[in-house]
Amino acid sequence: MKHSSRKFLNILNFLLLVFLCFLPACENPSLDPGGQERGKGKVVDFSLEPNIRVALYLEVDLKSGKKTELNYGAMDAYFVTLDDNITYMVDWNDIEDFKSLKKGQEVPYRSNGYFARLEKNGKVFRVIRLNEI
Repeated sequence: MKHSSRKFLNILNFLLLVFLCFLPACENPSLDPGGQERGKGKVVDFSLEPNIRVALYLEVDLKSGKKTELNYGAMDAYFVTLDDNITYMVDWNDIEDFKSLKKGQEVPYRSNGYFARLEKNGKVFRVIRLNEI
């Protein structure tokens, strides 16, 4: 009798541990990337991720509390990290400005109203237009 109750407690402890490990995974990740809607910043780094799966959604839908449905599609994603230490995704119609970026260059930017979430790691970025005030 003693052996079976100890075995039962061990199984119960194991199940509790498994439950506690997966509890944080059940939380909804934040879809707000932070960062400024507009401003100027010095370019710290920039990169291209070709053919990556991205979901785009409107900032106004998120702020209004509307349920945001994430639909992923493949695209070339262009990223720029500014001196505020925040990485932004560059608007897909702004590729020529991206190609002319240099580290240390100060660029004005503004949000285009979209956020982007990468499927592979769940990171969220504000989408910006370069050289706009």
